[in-house]
Amino acid sequence: MTVNLVLDEKPARQDQKLNTLTKYVQKYPQGWKKRLELADLLYSLGSWHQAIEQYQQVIERQPQLLAVRLKLGAIWQLIGKTAEAIEVYQSALTLSYQEATRQHIYGLMAVCQGESQKAIIAFESAAALEPENPSHWLALGQVEMQKQNVVAALQAFEQILLLQPDDLVALMHSYDALIALKNWQAAEEQLQKLIALAPKDIGVMIRQADRRCQQRLVFGAEGKQTKRLISAVLQQAPDAVEAHKLLAYYYIFRGNYDKGLGVLAQFTEQHPNNPSGWHYYKQCLLDTGKDPAASEGLTQKIQKNPSLGVLSIEQEKSK
Repeated sequence: MTVNLVLDEKPARQDQKLNTLTKYVQKYPQGWKKRLELADLLYSLGSWHQAIEQYQQVIERQPQLLAVRLKLGAIWQLIGKTAEAIEVYQSALTLSYQEATRQHIYGLMAVCQGESQKAIIAFESAAALEPENPSHWLALGQVEMQKQNVVAALQAFEQILLLQPDDLVALMHSYDALIALKNWQAAEEQLQKLIALAPKDIGVMIRQADRRCQQRLVFGAEGKQTKRLISAVLQQAPDAVEAHKLLAYYYIFRGNYDKGLGVLAQFTEQHPNNPSGWHYYKQCLLDTGKDPAASEGLTQKIQKNPSLGVLSIEQEKSK
């Protein structure tokens, strides 16, 4: 349903590791352990189609690996190939004998089918059967957030924090829920805890920079600090749509609408298959008082890409 990456290695080191693993699997194509390492690295770098190919080859060699099937299903889900994701999840069911795991997989399939209430029931069942497993609570909280049941989502994330108080992913989701509830004080406390735990984590930096932009800390010395933070995010994840959204709104909050819009316009040109890029671009147009329908080529580009699954312009206007 979402990707949460905590990358401990610098990009140069990741590239070196990628080259080493690629050469290894080419030299020993029948092996699977290093191939799995390569698939995981490609997944973490966002090279999802290449990761899919490697995971499929791992499954061919080790068909009993349930976790690999779940990772493969998650990537299919991320790129909008829900039929493929469901097929993989169904194959994973044949390998699972624990009822909590089976319920979790049923929940993932329900998410793919757009049946959020059914997914909630399945994840609740999994969490009741296996309350010490944070993955069930995380999945439950994510679906509740998607349904805008923010209080229920926050309760699910808090269950993880009872088990693991320093869990970065749970802390970030909890922070997001607190922001949605406009509980500014609790959210600020959560953000400061995140910064203390992992100041260089990309998810933490994105939330820190976003909060600074929302607080209009975009001028003077404070503005320079905000810009440095956004630049650090872009350096660590140059193709991350959230990073470009941050930069766009940084310029917009400084009053430079054209430059802000240009950031997202360029991103959609370079990443035409990223639905979030189009969504943020349209939202940015609306936020700056422009009509997305009048934007040159925007509607035509989206109509040529129906698989993006982005909200229509009329839906955007009604929000």
